[in-house]
Amino acid sequence: MRDTKELAQTYTVVNNTQYDAGRFLIQRLDLEPGMRILDVGCGPGNLTAYLAELVGERGAVVGIDPSEERIALARDTFSSSPSKNLAFHVGRAEDLARFPPASFDVLYCNSTLHWVADQPRALREFGRVLKPGGRLGVSGQSGDFVAAHQAIKDAVLARAPYRDYDHRAAGAPTFLRRAEMDALLDAAGFGARRFATNKIFKSTRDGAEMVDWLSSSSSGVTFGGVPVDMRPRVREEMIVEWDKLATEEGLTMELDLLVTVATKA
Repeated sequence: MRDTKELAQTYTVVNNTQYDAGRFLIQRLDLEPGMRILDVGCGPGNLTAYLAELVGERGAVVGIDPSEERIALARDTFSSSPSKNLAFHVGRAEDLARFPPASFDVLYCNSTLHWVADQPRALREFGRVLKPGGRLGVSGQSGDFVAAHQAIKDAVLARAPYRDYDHRAAGAPTFLRRAEMDALLDAAGFGARRFATNKIFKSTRDGAEMVDWLSSSSSGVTFGGVPVDMRPRVREEMIVEWDKLATEEGLTMELDLLVTVATKA
């Protein structure tokens, strides 16, 4: 499903979970003033702007995202910023051709890699644009953990008539196991690396709020390959399943994030 202005705007309101996960990753990158950073999958740019503050006027931060709507929102939000070290472009992780080799000290990729169709190619591009000794930071849901949102989505989309549609073609996420990330880093020429697990919790008032958060976070991919006119029905069925898990305090979903910091050899 193509992103929309409405989904992009909703995401800026409800993306505190991704923002906190991004801060966790930033703390592990040992950033210094004057660094050049590429933020891949920057979304509306709030973390990109924070990175720009950290590296200061002598540094530079560029954010890219495949969503024209989210890049437009980032530019609108930060166009009045007095800082001149921040830029946003439409772009994909698999194709960083606008950047020459060895352009960046750090490549930052938060809550994004699982949406990338060709992950091996993306990792090779990450290595190409990093300087020797440059740092790669990636955070995203661990493939070694099955979250409630996956189980509910799979169960609902397996029902008739939804199962007749191609959900993989709609851009379903691929959550990497630690061993898979290790192999990708080896193939892309990265050297030393360290891993951590960031256990987070997403809380909402009810199933409707949870489904809406998942939809805005995924640019609508939560509903798979189901046609747009059928999505309200899918949404309602997902809400029913989420509400079965609710307590008097609402809903809380646990997520294990795989956090990776690797150095270009």
